[in-house]
Amino acid sequence: MAISVTEILGTDSLSGSRIVINDNFNILASEINAMEVYFNPSAGTITNLQDVKTEALRVGLSTILLDINASTFDILTNVRMTGNLRLDGGGLLRDDVDPNTLTDVFAGPSLTIDIGTSTAFPPYTIERVGNSATTPLTLSLFEGAIGQEIFFMYSEATTGSVDIVGGGGNPLILNGGGTTVTLDAQGQSVHLLCIDNGTGNGDWYIAGGDGYTIS
Repeated sequence: MAISVTEILGTDSLSGSRIVINDNFNILASEINAMEVYFNPSAGTITNLQDVKTEALRVGLSTILLDINASTFDILTNVRMTGNLRLDGGGLLRDDVDPNTLTDVFAGPSLTIDIGTSTAFPPYTIERVGNSATTPLTLSLFEGAIGQEIFFMYSEATTGSVDIVGGGGNPLILNGGGTTVTLDAQGQSVHLLCIDNGTGNGDWYIAGGDGYTIS
């Protein structure tokens, strides 16, 4: 809403315009007080708005956490939801692929690769694997975050075995008391889900896959 004040002309008497001046200040003070119901300059906060319309929104100063504009909606930090995520007509796309293909060449002479560590969860959702060596490549899978998923995809045109085992306390729970999931041909896969073991720690269970073996 526009603010209207009375203009004082150069020909007007200053003393005679005292009431006009005071009225103008009162109008401005009233409008500022009305705006400060929503804006707090001291705290740097905005509250109690009923409707906000804007072309773009950015949250974060030195580190951008949320960036919305006419073409993108980027969330650049962790998201915690306590309600449902409903997709009406849209899809859920995964693009969290390890840029490295985990192979015997990548592993080097040890033919062992850690997936995660004792202090850090596995960082990627999708791992491409392969092995051109005659000796199995061992992937040591450490504890994940509760609810975390990880996919191992044998993507190479090789036939060397890739053995997935539990690392850091063997959190890999397999049917029949097995300890190893093996992939050994292009197109094979295993989908693992980390669930609470009842004490707040995560165990990995097989949720799906194709062509893998357990031993």
